[in-house]
Amino acid sequence: MKQTGPCGGRLRRNSMGSMSREDPEEKRTARTRPVGLSRRLMAIADLARSGECVCDVGCDHAHIPIRLLQEGRFKRAIGMDVIEGPLEKAAGNLSLYGMQDRIGLRLSDGLDAFCIGEADTLVITGMGGSMMQEILLREPEKTRSFQALVLGPQSDPEKVRSALRTLGFRIEDERLIYDDGKYYPIVRAVRGDPKGGHLEDLKRDPLEDPFGDSAGGDSGPFPDKSALLQETEDLFGPVLLERRDPVLLEFLVRQERVLKKIHSSVRRAAQTNGARSEDHLAKAEEIGHRIILFRTALKMYGRGTSDGR
Repeated sequence: MKQTGPCGGRLRRNSMGSMSREDPEEKRTARTRPVGLSRRLMAIADLARSGECVCDVGCDHAHIPIRLLQEGRFKRAIGMDVIEGPLEKAAGNLSLYGMQDRIGLRLSDGLDAFCIGEADTLVITGMGGSMMQEILLREPEKTRSFQALVLGPQSDPEKVRSALRTLGFRIEDERLIYDDGKYYPIVRAVRGDPKGGHLEDLKRDPLEDPFGDSAGGDSGPFPDKSALLQETEDLFGPVLLERRDPVLLEFLVRQERVLKKIHSSVRRAAQTNGARSEDHLAKAEEIGHRIILFRTALKMYGRGTSDGR
């Protein structure tokens, strides 16, 4: 049964008829143990910290809000998803863990069904950075109403960090989690201007190109240092770079080596594929610029390349 929410979204019943057929003992057992989270989801829950009410956009099965309430870090939660299927499963989990009266579920595209003032912390995960950026910027007054944002883009993190800067949020903390063979950036942002630090000091240094012909002449014109460092921060995270995060260093070393191999392959293709040489040269330039960003980040660890030079 669907109900209309206060801001036009559709509410879902938090209790499902099928739950009455579940083993009562299973429910009692579930309510005495915390819901299990992957390393990635646990890091997101950790960065949510505490508050009055958390809003989870793209809540999937509602594991994060359930865990946050179980730990007593929030009193209430709102779980929203654009697809009904996950909300059905979330409703079953709320019944299983006894959270029907504390977590409301809504069918919502982004923040469409959210009313300003309902929650102080926003969690968005399980989607790419482009979609996350679109949600954050679509209704900026709603995004700015939150005291804290916890975001876990699965691609294009630079788009999310750029959106935060546009909206007037400061990145307060970050994690890079290696989970199930992949690296996941997680960002906690609060309202306010960015803090100065080591990266700001670098921006004030005289401009120099420490890489020379590091991308084989395909990186395009070397950008001004401030723009280069801003792009590097957006891609890899100002807090992770500032504290020289060891997981980020591992990621940088691995990926820079991969990029160099791809770059060499594309350049060879440009020399042998006459008809498509311009396409390959453009791709080589794009990859070359990416290598510059990786080496700029490695420079902050005192390394110029993945080889440690």
